[in-house]
Amino acid sequence: MSDATNSWNHIDFSWMKKTYPEIEEIFRDQADFDPEEVLFLAGKCGYQPNPYFDESYYVQRYADVRDAVNQGKFISGFDHYRKIGYKDRDPHWLFCEEYYLNRYSDVARALVNETVFSNGYDHYIQCGDQEFRSGSWFFDPLEYLKSLADGDIKRPFCHYIRNPKTDFDNLYFDRNWYAKTYPEILPELKKGEWNSPLHQYLTSKYNNKYNPSRYFSEEFYIKSNPDIVDPVKSGRFFNAYEHFLLYGIQERRRPHPDIDLERFYQEPYTQKLLFNGRIPNVFAGWCQFDGKLPEVDETLGLAEVQTKFAFEKKSASAAINAARSKLDFSFRHPDISVIMVLHNNFDMTLHALTALRAAYRHEIQLILADSGSDDETCHIEHYVHGATILRFEGNVAFIRACNAAAQQVRAPYVLFLNNDTEILLGSIEAAINRFRRDPEVGVIGGKLIRTNGLLQEAGAIIYRDGSVAGYMRGASPDAPEANFVRRVDFCSGAALFTRTELFRKIGGFDEDYIPAYYEETDYCVNVWKSGYGVIYDPSITAIHYEYGSSSAKNGTGYINRNRLIFNSKHSDFLSKKIVKSKQNTNLARSVRKQDSKRILFIEDRVPLKSYGSGFSRSHDIITTMSQMGHEVTVFPVFKPIVSANRLYNAFPDCVEIIWDQDINDLEAFFSLRAGLYDTIWICRTQNVRRLVPIIEKISHLMPLAEIVADTEAVSAVREEQYDCLVGIPEDQRPSLAERLRSEFECLLIASKIVAVNDDDANLLANHGFTNVSVLGHVQIPKPTPKPWDERSDFLFVGAIHNWNSPNYDAVLWLTTILWPKLVKFLPENSRLIIAGHLGAGVSLSAFPQGQHITYLGEVDDLSKLYNDARFFIAPTRYAAGIPYKLYEAASHGLPIIASDIICNQTGWNVGKDIVQLKIDNPDEACNSVIKIYNDRKKWHEIQKNELINIKNHNSKILYSKLIKKILFS
Repeated sequence: MSDATNSWNHIDFSWMKKTYPEIEEIFRDQADFDPEEVLFLAGKCGYQPNPYFDESYYVQRYADVRDAVNQGKFISGFDHYRKIGYKDRDPHWLFCEEYYLNRYSDVARALVNETVFSNGYDHYIQCGDQEFRSGSWFFDPLEYLKSLADGDIKRPFCHYIRNPKTDFDNLYFDRNWYAKTYPEILPELKKGEWNSPLHQYLTSKYNNKYNPSRYFSEEFYIKSNPDIVDPVKSGRFFNAYEHFLLYGIQERRRPHPDIDLERFYQEPYTQKLLFNGRIPNVFAGWCQFDGKLPEVDETLGLAEVQTKFAFEKKSASAAINAARSKLDFSFRHPDISVIMVLHNNFDMTLHALTALRAAYRHEIQLILADSGSDDETCHIEHYVHGATILRFEGNVAFIRACNAAAQQVRAPYVLFLNNDTEILLGSIEAAINRFRRDPEVGVIGGKLIRTNGLLQEAGAIIYRDGSVAGYMRGASPDAPEANFVRRVDFCSGAALFTRTELFRKIGGFDEDYIPAYYEETDYCVNVWKSGYGVIYDPSITAIHYEYGSSSAKNGTGYINRNRLIFNSKHSDFLSKKIVKSKQNTNLARSVRKQDSKRILFIEDRVPLKSYGSGFSRSHDIITTMSQMGHEVTVFPVFKPIVSANRLYNAFPDCVEIIWDQDINDLEAFFSLRAGLYDTIWICRTQNVRRLVPIIEKISHLMPLAEIVADTEAVSAVREEQYDCLVGIPEDQRPSLAERLRSEFECLLIASKIVAVNDDDANLLANHGFTNVSVLGHVQIPKPTPKPWDERSDFLFVGAIHNWNSPNYDAVLWLTTILWPKLVKFLPENSRLIIAGHLGAGVSLSAFPQGQHITYLGEVDDLSKLYNDARFFIAPTRYAAGIPYKLYEAASHGLPIIASDIICNQTGWNVGKDIVQLKIDNPDEACNSVIKIYNDRKKWHEIQKNELINIKNHNSKILYSKLIKKILFS
């Protein structure tokens, strides 16, 4: 221990004498104290040995401890905690070991990787307290500090337990409600039996009698969840509320008959609060908002007049700043030219230019076309340095001014930007990069957001009658539908990027549309006719003061007139467009690429590669489809448990990710997108089973859609293996044939079946399915460079979603059976590294500790681990499909040692391509590993063969061909 006074593991006799004055009398004649006597006294009188350990609470909380002390097995509760209780018990009513380790994964990782801390509480007292971490739901260190007059407190928890009568507010315990509801505790508080209502609640032996707030009912929760009755009775949980806090919130169980956490969780605003960390969990959110969330979009929709006033104030401020310091647009070799047409509206112009300069710090050629202004715009050169300024005596209209300005353009790309538009950081760079990497793109438009924060458009639609509509108008800018790249009919001219050469080739904006409206629509159609594409890119974002330079009322006449002109010019184009209808909006939102399909991909969750368990493969399928030019929508059966930002970062930007819906919304989703999808790709057989009733109900909405059932892995095989492993007699379990028949029955709804390997495909064929394709994993050979003699580690990588998963079983067998035998024969620097995604509720702290074992949890970049390891080890004892991480390890040139089950699934040549591990014989397994570990020649042979396998069977080209065959055969 680094400091005995900041540790639970000591007897603070000085503190005890101050806290219990009678101790002075008991030890009056002794010069020093006997620890054994103090422990005995603590056990008899319930005295705390130090402020960090609550003897009375501990003995009362754990019946087995109480019995052991009474039987003389331990001198006191503290004696028990010191010897064995520290591993899994809570020493103080204001600390929960399980909470602390689940909340702080770095602490859990530290504990299992042989650090100086004996448990989470030890870390909390020595480090966590002064880092302002929380050790309990009921103690928020920052909220506690707010309640103090003295703000210079370095250790909030330590301060509180030494001054326990201080009371403070807490989301999980309503002290005022509690005192009013249970007035019988007030006399006890006055007598000093309890320090506070919270102390009484967390230490009372009648804990099942009390509710912590009006949002939780102990009686209701126990009656509604019979599975927790025995764990509460046994003392596993202090009361039902502790179970709810540890697990019930995560599972969104109802805490009270009037509270539906599942419904509250599904609210988009709740999701936003959770993913932005503004509420710690859904229950805390309910308590904070009393279950009543604001109608955000509706409120914003009604507030547009006010937000426009706010935008005007913001513009005025920018104009004043520009008056004091000129905006510098000087250039030599500009990356882009920006054309802005001006007619009065000086403040907004300066705001737009200020935003433009901040949005792109590299060279811009700024061309200002002043169309007859008579306000301060006449002196715009006093505020802007380096701009090309064109002057027109009268208001020559937007179109003519743009065309004149375009003659001055010197950059390869041009941005037409309204002077009532605030373009945001990163937008210009995103447009330039897209032009550079995709020569087929002629025009790029972005996400236009009105001053009230809602969408003006996310790309625009042209209907058959020539009418137009901004897609997703009035929706939230973070809506999934507005956040993927797609080919569109046209984009608004408020912020429109195009190639300079193309603009001049087409002849600019058609002056038949003077003064304005439909000119950008006409231009984009001409771009399409010229063989270029028009792209909507959500990474290009601008705030637009709609009708800042003209009024909607005055524009109506021009719109009606110019629509007729547009129709006469483009009747051939319009004849192929969709008829205007609300139901057709999604059909019309994108321009289909030739030979492409629109695919709805349904998975358990939006598949991040780090999730493992088949999600890596799904990610690769989606990515490959997208790269092939198909329009892919990803729809999860269960809502994501991570931020939408992380999902967008993980996929190509042209993939539509429906992160705000789940299977409960799927029927309505199909209704809104009737006829849109050519292919519905359902991943995992259990999801096909879930979707059968929905598909049967809405099949008339997608009559031509092909249904692909991707089994991912045949789970019946895994279930059979598991039953054999745990020793269930053959006559007490279903036969494999019965399991397979039951699993495959739902697949009859599909027109095509996909299996992950040949074994699964054969099982499907044997059950009468003829249209079965095999689609495994995609990998690129990328061997790590470190030579054999500099590698020493064994590496296991696999996702552990729950305690019943094959990977957890594999880790347990590896760390408790094989590794203790193996480590005796390995070099001193050899380690067993275990990495991979952990599901909610799975904590690293529960894994077995062992010599030279390091647990890392989820690691973003595994390349260093692959480079340091000599072997990848996969001792899987029951499994279905093929583990993605095995192929990933092989692609990094890391030889693999795997169980016979895994070897059979790969189909690789045992002994040449992969090393087989005899799981049922640990001694033989150990010997075979040691032998191969020291065989340099064999190691290189296996590495070479693995890389050849990856190159020949898992290449991107082959993967694309396989997917194409599935989609088009």
